[in-house]
Amino acid sequence: MGTILLKKEITEQISLLNALKLFYPDSSNKTLRDILNNKRVSVDNVVCYKANLLLNPGQIVSIGPIIKPLSFGLKILFEDKHIVIINKPLVLLSVPTDTNKEANILSILRKYFKTNEIFAVHRIDKETSGVMIFAKGEECQEKLDEMFKNHDFKRVYHAIVQGNVINDEGTWESRLVELGNFQVVSTKNEEEGKLAITHYKVLKRSKNYTYLELTLETGRKHQIRVHCKDFGHPIAGDKRYGTKGCDPISRICLHAYLLEFIHPFTNKKMAFVAQIPSRFEKVI
Repeated sequence: MGTILLKKEITEQISLLNALKLFYPDSSNKTLRDILNNKRVSVDNVVCYKANLLLNPGQIVSIGPIIKPLSFGLKILFEDKHIVIINKPLVLLSVPTDTNKEANILSILRKYFKTNEIFAVHRIDKETSGVMIFAKGEECQEKLDEMFKNHDFKRVYHAIVQGNVINDEGTWESRLVELGNFQVVSTKNEEEGKLAITHYKVLKRSKNYTYLELTLETGRKHQIRVHCKDFGHPIAGDKRYGTKGCDPISRICLHAYLLEFIHPFTNKKMAFVAQIPSRFEKVI
């Protein structure tokens, strides 16, 4: 089924339609049937669309997101009246900059929704792919800004780094400061640098590379890229912080995999996954 938006184990004998009401208690039967007809529902990893299908305790119902392809390969994974979740493709800026007005996600979304009331609340580097959230309206922007400030989002990246990371898991910590050339470096100056903490876990190893899961405790600019370099394992394909000539798949091997949070208006726990680029498998 690919990306999973919601998942629940059935605890009683119930029809599939009534099971969906456990996910969306405020939705009409028509809305729930539309979810089924769009083949977004799976039972035990098999896509199902029959509303009267009888489920038994122990079966797992999963719901996938609405995937709307936009220009430049951008895909909307989920939207409601407050937020937009997207899967960012390579080489797209998150937002326009003072010096660069080329195609960017914020402008594409504003054009698609025909409103300027779409706001970015975090960034992903142009060279990086993966899941991002945007706010609809200033009220939601303020709430999401506060959530990011309080580190209320779980943000997990996948990366392929050079060499053999010896420990199976651990934490990298330093203070980061941005220089005048937009380069970010670690500093021992506590007044100048901002604390950055990255937790890592080894998923797989090969002869020349290590495949890592990286969880951000803080969200500083270029945090993962600098930490991987500083601790001896630069990300493969990173032209700014990596090793010259190490570019096995013609892109940086960094991907924003998971974004998990409590919805600021509905208070529901939400988790979104952007599928790992298939080219990563060729490296590891």
